[in-house]
Amino acid sequence: MTGQEFINSCMYDVGKIQVLTTDTNLRTIILDWLNRVLKDIGSRERHWYWLEKTATFATVANQMTYDLPSDINGQRVISVRQKDTPAKLIYVPQRELDILEPKPDSYTGNPLYYTLYANDIRLFPVPSDAYTMYLRYMKTIIALTDSASSTTDIPPMFDEVILNGVKVHAYKYFPQWGNFEVARRDYEGGIINMKRDNDCQPDDDQISAVHADVGLIEPYRFDKTSVGS
Repeated sequence: MTGQEFINSCMYDVGKIQVLTTDTNLRTIILDWLNRVLKDIGSRERHWYWLEKTATFATVANQMTYDLPSDINGQRVISVRQKDTPAKLIYVPQRELDILEPKPDSYTGNPLYYTLYANDIRLFPVPSDAYTMYLRYMKTIIALTDSASSTTDIPPMFDEVILNGVKVHAYKYFPQWGNFEVARRDYEGGIINMKRDNDCQPDDDQISAVHADVGLIEPYRFDKTSVGS
């Protein structure tokens, strides 16, 4: 659903069809509830798969510090590696780096470690050349607007969970519209189902033991020497 559709659906559910487009104050209130629900869902799990995102950035010789993506959720970096090589950088807490090497800018070369401080990512050794870095991180959930073009990061199969979350707010402040406890129960049950879905792994079908025994299916092995051959 779009932001506009979520608001419309909520107004349908509370019997406000007559003022669907004219009660702009109510639409604004529902939009506030809607975005508070999205923030709540986003904070319920550290790693929602649908908030995963990637980015690249180029290093500059003798520059240690770089901006994190503007849409990153806090400092939720999953991994950092060089894009053109399989080298994965190792995370080191800023405090530990301060203790081990109080003057990190004295060392330059191919980055092997990274640390996070404020809204920055810092590489060590300090890059001696231009390298393309590949970053995996968790983004901040998108806030919706009352628009037909405003969409959410949450998969459509969980639209009803979001609507139930909005009803929790609606029934709390306007108890004549519905049962607050029932709405909260439905919402929390939906969150549990979302977490179960989030725990599912793709391609989790098991290989038949018969096939494995006779060697019909070989485990995948990455062999760098075979690439391009």
